[in-house]
Amino acid sequence: MANTLESNLEIEKDSEALKNSSLDGQKATLDELPPELLVHIFEMAQNMFFPLDKHMYWRFPFILGKVSRYWRQVAYGAPTLWSNVDISLRRDLGGLQVYLGRSKDSPIDLNITFTPTLSQRNVGMLIGILQPHYRRCRSIRVRSESFHEFAAEISSILGSMCKGHYPMLQHICVEGFDSEEGSDMSSAVQPFAIVADAVNLTSVHLKGLGLSYCRPPLTAVTQLHLAVSNHPILYTDFSNMLRSCRSLVTLCVYDDFVLEWPTDLHDTHDMPFLRYIRIFGNMLEVSQLLLSISAPDLEGLTIAPIVLSDLTKLERETSNAPRFPALKLLTLAPTAHGESMIAALANACFPGIKLLILPNFNKRSFVGSFKTTDSRPFWPELDGLAVRRIDDRGALFQCALALAVLGSLVIVKADPNGLVKESIVGGGGRSMEDTM
Repeated sequence: MANTLESNLEIEKDSEALKNSSLDGQKATLDELPPELLVHIFEMAQNMFFPLDKHMYWRFPFILGKVSRYWRQVAYGAPTLWSNVDISLRRDLGGLQVYLGRSKDSPIDLNITFTPTLSQRNVGMLIGILQPHYRRCRSIRVRSESFHEFAAEISSILGSMCKGHYPMLQHICVEGFDSEEGSDMSSAVQPFAIVADAVNLTSVHLKGLGLSYCRPPLTAVTQLHLAVSNHPILYTDFSNMLRSCRSLVTLCVYDDFVLEWPTDLHDTHDMPFLRYIRIFGNMLEVSQLLLSISAPDLEGLTIAPIVLSDLTKLERETSNAPRFPALKLLTLAPTAHGESMIAALANACFPGIKLLILPNFNKRSFVGSFKTTDSRPFWPELDGLAVRRIDDRGALFQCALALAVLGSLVIVKADPNGLVKESIVGGGGRSMEDTM
């Protein structure tokens, strides 16, 4: 009751601010707009709050309804304004039913966040309200910061998504801390399939509990994000995921998400549509990951951060031919040590690079990192270089000469108003504007 009262007070305050922000002469004009045009304006205004203010996003139609009778009539009758079903599990379930009713048959974005005020009875009622609307979900996001506290509730919610049809579902994200090692829950819940009948699912994000327990269909997925919290998955599990990803374009992995990689990788996963691999965090087996994938048309690779051992095995195994012959875009974020050797290894592993992006680099070793022992330049096809946080223009010019960069050389500086791009070497190469 207290939360409902607080929300009502916020809505009243925001609606008064909206009223006062309109001139009297303009207000009459807005009340005369056709409802179709007014709904279009409302939709654009609502989208301005997302994702910066998700709380305002779901409250927005209520605020509109307080401005005038005409606005209330239009806003309450526009299903698209009620598409963001954001559940913190503190909200009144009766109000949730009204919200879902006003969305009618339009696609919805379902967001469920587990909080300490949840009880098993609330979850049962919640499932009963939500389940008939699963078929309309365009996106589903389930979040929790404590698996142990909400294990039964999380299992119930995710279990309710195992059956049914999801013809509109395009994106699913399940994230949160999974159970700690040795806890009763660490083995109580086994991985299971969710939203199995989702033929249009193209984007999947699994982090922590999602990586440990959820297995959505991956046949049509083009974007796959995998991140670990407490429990890495088995290599066989990851291998099965890759075999299911027939249409994958972008693979993003975070930290050491696989428990134990095979010593010798005899089989590789053929991924003809894969264009981008992005590796972030403390990933200890970078070479094993790259050796497990065959992607002849891979265009871009990111490794951040990168240490010397990340590419040693890859360089040894691919000395006769590059692993990714079509790779042209490389982003590296070296640690403080071994930058020169990392650059040499990267040059050996990925010789056809045309655009090199360095988010951070030690300016003291910047130039020397790109000189071979016989003074030949690295990456002979390179025609673009983008760097950040190096203010020494002299070093940049020397690096450009050492690499024989024929195209653009761009430096990106930190600025209170955002990142500032500055091209300091012109040429006929490609633009960096779309890469940073």
